[in-house]
Amino acid sequence: MTLDPRQQEIYDAWCREQAALGAVPPRAAFDPVAFPRALSTLVLVERIEDDALCFRLVGTDMVEAWGGDFTGQRLDEIMEGEYHGFIRGLFDECIARRGPIFSQSRFQWDKGRALDTRRLMLPFRRDAESEDIAFILVSQVFDHGKQGPPQPIVQAGKTFEIIELKREHLPESPRS
Repeated sequence: MTLDPRQQEIYDAWCREQAALGAVPPRAAFDPVAFPRALSTLVLVERIEDDALCFRLVGTDMVEAWGGDFTGQRLDEIMEGEYHGFIRGLFDECIARRGPIFSQSRFQWDKGRALDTRRLMLPFRRDAESEDIAFILVSQVFDHGKQGPPQPIVQAGKTFEIIELKREHLPESPRS
């Protein structure tokens, strides 16, 4: 696993909060503004009625990489097909585990163009009294290296391939 330093900072903070509480932290325990270096990589997703996922915060790196701001939209409104299934599966796994997960994958658009991405997903309860996971915080970083297109627009693409390079359940305690 190779977390980006911005992701590591958020992961360490989540682990400290989880260790102090002995439970998944409530959403109020995390203020995105407290992580200015990571803020542009963040996406905050809320579980709403019918178990739908709604994007509440979308960082500027995500807006740039995806070609638009999807704040206020539901996952099923911006993604479909295999890609929707893949991303929804990551969210569902994080919710079911009640713990952090890391996923590294490669997207391939057209022929021969690829873009690597790393996702850190952290669960949060709605509040201190609730046990349900109501929010998932995602920090997603992209490798805009030589292989990737300068401005991928994933939600508009109908044909692509996802190659998951790594998926890992992360420990729920701070690093030693």
